[in-house]
Amino acid sequence: MNIKEALQKAIQTLKDADIATYHIDALLILKEAIKKDDVYILTNPDKELKKEQIETIEELLNKRRCKYPMAYITHSKEFYGLEFYVDEGVLIPRPETELVVDATLKIASGIENPRIVDLGTGSGCIAITLSKLLNRCIVASDISTEALRVARLNARRLKADVCFVNADGLGFIKDRVDIIATNPPYVLEDEYKGLSDDVKFEPKIALMPSSGNAFIQNLIEDARRITEWLVMEIGPPQIKLIKDNPYTYKIIRDFSNKERVAILRF
Repeated sequence: MNIKEALQKAIQTLKDADIATYHIDALLILKEAIKKDDVYILTNPDKELKKEQIETIEELLNKRRCKYPMAYITHSKEFYGLEFYVDEGVLIPRPETELVVDATLKIASGIENPRIVDLGTGSGCIAITLSKLLNRCIVASDISTEALRVARLNARRLKADVCFVNADGLGFIKDRVDIIATNPPYVLEDEYKGLSDDVKFEPKIALMPSSGNAFIQNLIEDARRITEWLVMEIGPPQIKLIKDNPYTYKIIRDFSNKERVAILRF
């Protein structure tokens, strides 16, 4: 089988599986399997593939047919112009979360030497981006050791100054900080059931809080005691809770015009 035949087969396989991005996904799978860029693939259609390359293509196609996320197949996801390594141990960074970075940067611009904590860092995308853009150390925590493994790898790759802490909640913070930035688990149980199949491959602990909205409410109360600003990604189930909170400073809408990031000032 040559490259052209493999690409055509991959495109048809993913199209038949109702993968909306079947064409680009097929190309990415070939790139991953044969370790060549798209220019090579498109300009060498008659290049014969090795047996092990064909087997890898089949393996990755079978995963993607089952809605396995492309970011986990390529182990790569762009966030704020940076390329992050991702695997099943972390949530895949999304464009909406860049709004948390935007809001934090704007607040930090008015604070001399801001002390910032990224709670539930996951891949490290928020903390690492802030560290590079502000040129300062950011503290980042996560309850998951698997997430911290990935975050540390990304910090090394991207040469970011981040101090990582394995912790549940904000109890590890002993002194006041200026800003807490977070993309916490905020998907409630009924909402989780309706999520697309690909999202359900991501770590449930990073998506759904065990105590529902009580988790978010407790987070706000804990943050109030140790910081002036809380910048937090939210979903529809938290809108009323946030709007009813007397400390809510602003709610930012995402690219779909959904209320997505809450800024609270204590």
